Amino acid sequence: MNFLPELWNYIRNIFLAVLFTAIVAAGGWATYLYDKSKKPQITDKQLIVEADNALNIGHYPDAKRIFETELKAHPQNQQAAWGLKIATVKETLGRSGYKAALDELQQQNPNDAHVNLFLGEYYGTNNQPDIAINYFEQAAAQNPKLAEAHIALALVYLHKGNFESAKVESLKAVDIIPIPKYRNNLGTVYFKQKHYEEAIKEFGRNKEYPLSALESGKIYWRLEYLSQASSYQKQAIEWLEDKDIMAKPDNQEPWFFENQPGKFIRLMSVGEKKCYAYYSLSVSLYLQGDIEGADVEVQRSKFFKVTSLRDIRALVAADLDDLVLANPSFAGSVASYKQLYLGAQSK
Repeated sequence: MNFLPELWNYIRNIFLAVLFTAIVAAGGWATYLYDKSKKPQITDKQLIVEADNALNIGHYPDAKRIFETELKAHPQNQQAAWGLKIATVKETLGRSGYKAALDELQQQNPNDAHVNLFLGEYYGTNNQPDIAINYFEQAAAQNPKLAEAHIALALVYLHKGNFESAKVESLKAVDIIPIPKYRNNLGTVYFKQKHYEEAIKEFGRNKEYPLSALESGKIYWRLEYLSQASSYQKQAIEWLEDKDIMAKPDNQEPWFFENQPGKFIRLMSVGEKKCYAYYSLSVSLYLQGDIEGADVEVQRSKFFKVTSLRDIRALVAADLDDLVLANPSFAGSVASYKQLYLGAQSK
């Protein structure tokens, strides 16, 4: 029976070896966790991704804010520094020195998709659409996630009257990310093609996005469904008066309208957008014979005292001119409305 003490010693030695191994492993794991806690976390990478996503959909103020936050934490982050340059230069669009700033960025990185996008926008606004298209195509090829390049191409094609190409590029932007402004642009293409049912469906997918509701109202004008037009315009006004809705990034962006060939009106502030919405509703009421209601909405539009009131009236006049072209039966009512409220402004 002497084998029992030997067996016990053998088992004890194995147990001690296993215990020692476990202690070493635990110590190693604790050291790993400690070292890991000392290393920079992936938050910086997540911020960069978030900022890049904002750039890709044209949310430049958001991108700028995120890049600045990252640089405060990691001042040597070159990717964040470059992204901040991209987001910042966009703010200077239309100012003197914008082209020079773009040229400098292009020299530093000629393969940056955002730089080529901005160059395309520059040439597009300077009536050189073919050059603009080349830059937009480069940008789209360099960054497959850059939805802004596709929407920029769509706008150029829309301006040139190439509705099919505009639809293709709009669909590409929506496929990348179906945010309201891209759906609204696709709806506008359908509107221009007089595919009214498709346009209304596309606009209808945009909840809490006042611009799409106002665009739907224009379609219902043409179809002579004036009560429906009024309903959409009232919905737009309700959204415009909701501070939480208008605080969304999509609703912070300006509204662009081409009121004459090659000439655009931009509505920046909520006040300007409300003013335009009130005028739109007043048109619907006036066309229904509610002169008193129309007058009330026009008076409401004056509360904001916007400096762009003349532009807004010109925009409404252009909308009415388009309405008469599409449906001449409104010619008499439109002429009297313009004389009464717009000073007979027209294209």
